[in-house]
Formats: sequence, C-alpha cells, structure tokens
Amino acid sequence: MMADSTNPLVSVIIPVLNGERTINDCLVSLLAMDYPAPLREILVVDNRSTDRTAQIVKAHPVRYVWEQQRGVATARNTGIEASHGKILAFIDADCVAGTGWLRELVQGFKNDPQIGAVVGDTVAYPPETQAQRYMAKRNPFWQMPHVRSPELPWFHVASTAFRRGVFSEIGLFDPLLVACEGVDFSRRFFKNKHFKVAYNPRAMIFHRHRLTAIDLFRQYQAYGRGMAALCHKYPEEISWGWRRELRAYADLLTSALALGRAAIGSKKALEPKEASYRYLDLVRKTGARVGFTYGLFRNEFKRG
Repeated sequence: MMADSTNPLVSVIIPVLNGERTINDCLVSLLAMDYPAPLREILVVDNRSTDRTAQIVKAHPVRYVWEQQRGVATARNTGIEASHGKILAFIDADCVAGTGWLRELVQGFKNDPQIGAVVGDTVAYPPETQAQRYMAKRNPFWQMPHVRSPELPWFHVASTAFRRGVFSEIGLFDPLLVACEGVDFSRRFFKNKHFKVAYNPRAMIFHRHRLTAIDLFRQYQAYGRGMAALCHKYPEEISWGWRRELRAYADLLTSALALGRAAIGSKKALEPKEASYRYLDLVRKTGARVGFTYGLFRNEFKRG
C-alpha cells in the first residue's frame, strides 16, 4: 500500500475484547467509508476475547492481531506497533463510523504540518434501552468542551487520528492504567509544544452506550479507578484529596435522599422517564465514587 499525492496511507486501529455483539457493524461501516480503500489498513487487536470475535473479524478483509496482555492501552500500543500508516486513527469496537469519518480526519492534517491530532466527534448510536437513552441525553463524549477545557484538556481517543510522529515524540499509551489512558495521553500531548490539535465535528462516529444499569456502574467504576490512578501519577497537576472526596460522597448521599423522597413521599409522583434518569444518574455517580475511592486506597497502600 502506498500513499498518493493527496491522501496518505492511514491505519485504523480497533481494540476489542469480547465484542461479538458489535464488531461486525463496526467493520462493515469502516469498509464502507469513502476514503480510498488501497490507502487504508484496518487492524483489529483482539485482547484475548473468548467469544466469537475472532471468527467474525476474520470473515472481513482486515488485519487481525492477537494481544495476550489485557488492557485497552496495551491493545492500542500493539496496533500502533503493527501498523504501517503515516496517520493512525482510532475507533472502538462498539462504534460505527460515518461514511466520511476518515476522509474528514485526514483533511484536518493537510493545511498545517504542526497539527499532530485531529479530533472528530462521537454521538450516540440509536438507543435500545433506558440506560442507553440516558447516556445519549448526557452526551459524555462530545469532544469540544473537553478539548477546550482550561483545567485539564483531553480528547476521546476513539474518533481521533494522529500523525505517527506523535507517538515517537511523546510515547505510547500507559499500559498500567485500567481506564482514562486517553486522558493521560492527552495530557502529554497538550504539554508538548511541537503539536497542535484540530477539531472537526464532521468526522463523526456513533457509539453504542452500555445496555444496563449494572453495565453503566461498571463502566464508571473503571473511570473512577482510572482518575484515581491519574491523581497518583500527577499529584502536582491533578489535586483531589480526601476532603474533596468526602464532599463528593456528601453530594452523592444528598442525591440519593432526594430520589428516595421523590419516589416515596412526594405528593406529585415523578414521571417514569424522569425517575429512571435520576436512578441512572445515581448509579453512574456511585460507580465513579466507588472506583475512585478504591483507586485512592490502592494507590495509598502501594505508596505506604
């Protein structure tokens, strides 16, 4: 595969773990993109799946790579090292790419050689469950407010493309992080003055949110552990502390009591949709707090 005069060779990297429910739709969407097929390679990095993921992937004209060590950071690193593209684009196995996703990402690199990353946008795949409808309403992966955050700018790696030289300059994803590896990588990217980021909302993917409340709890528990690990890794830059954590738990308790009063003692009953959203909000916050507290204790124990 060789680049032409206008379009570079692009590698699309997809980490996957037990993704039999979603990986086929992801690959079908990538193969249907309007970017020239000879100028793209699609790599699926299987992170020790035990379901039918491998069988599904191998039915498509894509590269299949096995990674024995679990962890999305490790899987992405394996994809980077196995890839050949000048531009590396990332998408997750539970996402579907828009037809112009890759073309729009690549376009962002053409006008400025200092652009090291082009960030697309992520919107909700049509929801099937109440948990998915709740997350679609929250829209947590909308990139613009994160990229432009004055305190801790970051980007959602799934729907972002990088020049290969970025990884040579600032390193790979941290394999020790169970979550928030993208936030960590973003921090290193934004601290490097050689690169700039471009935001192109026309480069769009569609994300399948977690199906159930327990799935949502587990997702945010992992996010909480990841943020605790970042606080431990960068104590001078990301301050938190036990007092702030106690205030967060107090806020969580207030939310729980308010939901309980509304459900039991209110003369005006909540609409079912509003009640379920309040419940899922509590589930999400509880997962994050449990994960964060566990992560803080774990890191303090290691330090001690």
